[in-house]
Amino acid sequence: MKVLAFRSHDGEIVCAACTGVPSRFGCARCGSEEHLTGSHCGRCRLEDRLDDVLADSNGRMHPALAPLRDHLLSARDPRSAVRWLRREPIDRTLRAMAHGEKPISHEAINELPQSTRVRYFRRMLIAAGTLPTIDVRLNDLEIRSRAFIDTLPAEQAIIVTRFFKWETLRKLRRRSLDRPISVGMANVHSSELHKIAAFLAWLDEHDLDLPTLEQVTVDRYLAHHDPNVTIGRFLNWAARHRITTRIDVPRSPSTVSPATLDEEAIWEKVDILLQDKSTPMSSRIIGLFLLVFAQPIRDSVRLRREDVQFTEGHVKVQFGTTPVILPPPIADLLTEHLDMTRDQRPYVGASPGWLFEGVMPEQHLSEASVRFNLNKHGLHARIIKRARLDHLVQVLPASIVADITGVTVNTAIRHSANTGAGWGAYPELGGMRGISTRTSNADCQ
Repeated sequence: MKVLAFRSHDGEIVCAACTGVPSRFGCARCGSEEHLTGSHCGRCRLEDRLDDVLADSNGRMHPALAPLRDHLLSARDPRSAVRWLRREPIDRTLRAMAHGEKPISHEAINELPQSTRVRYFRRMLIAAGTLPTIDVRLNDLEIRSRAFIDTLPAEQAIIVTRFFKWETLRKLRRRSLDRPISVGMANVHSSELHKIAAFLAWLDEHDLDLPTLEQVTVDRYLAHHDPNVTIGRFLNWAARHRITTRIDVPRSPSTVSPATLDEEAIWEKVDILLQDKSTPMSSRIIGLFLLVFAQPIRDSVRLRREDVQFTEGHVKVQFGTTPVILPPPIADLLTEHLDMTRDQRPYVGASPGWLFEGVMPEQHLSEASVRFNLNKHGLHARIIKRARLDHLVQVLPASIVADITGVTVNTAIRHSANTGAGWGAYPELGGMRGISTRTSNADCQ
């Protein structure tokens, strides 16, 4: 943003550089007219702020914080970075790190009161290369869980800690090597600890304990509480570690429920998202991917720009093995989104290449924000995905449904069997391209 205080030969209001005259309003230090704040430009003020905040006790830039300095200097609007650096606990923590009062580590960030601002701070340090990459949600889950366990009576805390550390955390750490855990997964495991603690508290209230636990006691507990797999999983773990005896916890059979939405209802939702401009465009597109291609929100938010292809006048997206041709209205919406965001720089740093970029540094759009926007239209992802898969397997072989949507063949076959579809699994048809997924409603043909 420059000062427009001159007129061109055509009479248009322009900056000094466009008229070829010396600038009267440039930065007192570098002469730039970009992002002026008083006598200095935004970049010069940001440099001064960084040199102040990140300097060690000798007034020199702390070498371990130099990458953060370079990263922030790439900010789209340096003035925003200056304001961010003034906020607490960011200013105080960076100064303490620069002076050696705090280690430059994730542990130092863990000690701060956890909030959205602190989470953003951590991701900024990771994006800059100042801190190593970790699964931030898993780390947050550990912090929340420790804080909760600290509120429990000592004997309960010992049991819950052992379960969380050796049963839950070990598996999540192994899983996060391939993909960071989702918000939903973190919430499920956090809730799990609360349910286990409630069960242990119930035992204490009735003067019972795990070593002497009997089947009739568990049956009595489950008769008066919502049945869930958590207690069964916990008791199986406790039995394996000889904390209690083997207890049977009944489990509901796992089946694929029939679709709760008919196909016409789904296409009505498609029309709503195509026309509703009050919903953010990214959420509309992800909702359409869900409705038409049975794509989970968690997968759609992780799509990259390279997953979109423009070939022979068509727009294709690769959800599974085979790219699928988007119906024209959805293709137009996605093209508009790409045009709007192609030249849009992230707040700081280079673009990470996400198709739907989020507000956190180098992160994709959050699943929670998409769910919030779609829930306003009565779009519940799990129900819709199940219903749409049921519809697809009735018009396409299970192998093709798996190929274009990314679900496993077994999942597609299970939906096919559940709906009584006549198609079988025909692997030789897996090479089909450009499958039309709509069987009605001309808007998407």
